Amino acid sequence: MFNSLRARLWLTYAIIIFLILSILGLGIFVYIIRNPIIDRQAIQRLDIALSFIQRQLNDSSLSLRQNQEYFNRLSKSLSIRLLLFSPERKLLLDTEPEESSILWPDNDQKPSLQRRINDLDGNTWLYVSWIRPKGDILVLALPRQGGIQLLKSSQLRQILRDDFLPSFFRAGLIAFVLAIIFAAWMGSWITAPLKEIEAASEAVAAGEYRQISLQGPDEVKNLAGSYNEMVQKVHSTQQSQQDFVANVSHELKTPLTSIQGFSQAILDGTVDSKESLQKAAGIIKIEADRMYRLVVDLLDLARFDAGTINLDRKKLDLEDLLTNVVNRLKPQAGNARVHLTLDVETLPTCVGDRDRLAQVFTNLVDNAIKHTPFEGIVGVKAWSESDVVRIQIMDSGEGIPEEQLDRIFERFYKIDKSRKKDGEPGTGLGLAIAQQITNAHGGQITVKSTVGEGSVFEVILPVVKPDDSTVSIRRKEPDLL
Repeated sequence: MFNSLRARLWLTYAIIIFLILSILGLGIFVYIIRNPIIDRQAIQRLDIALSFIQRQLNDSSLSLRQNQEYFNRLSKSLSIRLLLFSPERKLLLDTEPEESSILWPDNDQKPSLQRRINDLDGNTWLYVSWIRPKGDILVLALPRQGGIQLLKSSQLRQILRDDFLPSFFRAGLIAFVLAIIFAAWMGSWITAPLKEIEAASEAVAAGEYRQISLQGPDEVKNLAGSYNEMVQKVHSTQQSQQDFVANVSHELKTPLTSIQGFSQAILDGTVDSKESLQKAAGIIKIEADRMYRLVVDLLDLARFDAGTINLDRKKLDLEDLLTNVVNRLKPQAGNARVHLTLDVETLPTCVGDRDRLAQVFTNLVDNAIKHTPFEGIVGVKAWSESDVVRIQIMDSGEGIPEEQLDRIFERFYKIDKSRKKDGEPGTGLGLAIAQQITNAHGGQITVKSTVGEGSVFEVILPVVKPDDSTVSIRRKEPDLL
């Protein structure tokens, strides 16, 4: 019955209102028992009785000390205890001697301002007093009702029945109704976005990815925001997986088709001359190598994604590494009629995997050569700045359109083949792998390009910190000579 959030909110608010009213009613009940209403009525009764006695005695010539019988009659008729004290505070008269004695304070002490006084047994009496011109003190007293005794009072029952309980129940009923209305509104405010999330989740299971509105309490808004972000990532991941499968299938289909075709031609005897056979075998070898590179690149990306890639981190001489990369690619640049230059300043020590970083720079320089027209320039420049080393690979090619800059590091993304001089197909994984390797070294890779002027790829790598162990090793090396 109370499994839904809305029902539980209703029940919670109802219980809270009930507890508040119960505590409030108990507090009021205790307040009444301890007090003021009954006390004030008793004091008023004593004041009225005193006024009556004052009029009677003022009109009479009788002495106060000589009228014990008169006081006894008044005490019995008014149900009030009368006490008479001498100016010296000695008890002269007590209409209820069977009760515990009451002592009046000495001259240097004042009675309680609350009109309460205790007898010798500790019982509390409410009183009013009258000091006569001769110094005698007439005291009218009533026992103060309280605690369990007051529960037996017909006066209290009348007050509760006529004044307290009707108003209390009316207030409680109004509060309960308001609580139900407020709980219904609060439940709708909280559960509406949750139901929207539930419906959107069911839609995701059906293949529909949709965003939900941010509404409700802050916690629900945060939940909705996290849900939207999750759905977006799930959609993006699923799309990436679909694109990945499609791209891998496409990349494997082309070389497999060539291998299958030429191998079938050899089997059928269509290729019968030695030259044709060598040509077919060469094409099969090229396509097999292409498939092998694709598989290796995919395995590298899979290791990076899984975090299982092993980097052989050692002290690096980046100047030597870049020199080797440039020297290795100079023949390719010469064949492409591209001028390849190197400008490297003295660089601080870095730590990293030499082979992997060489793979990054080789890929970037190779791409620059392939996309640079005849007699163009490809420059490699490196310098240190603060705690990083910056390596730039610049070309004077046609540049990359701005709308493609954000996508060139995506897997299998290829810029128009017409931009390549030789039209050699690539896998579209080189820049993605370069970015993963750079990130694994705590660096980053960026690109800037202007159509018609060329592109600049920049790799930023951190240098060795002063407390790095490789610094100590380098400092100790001279001692070993």
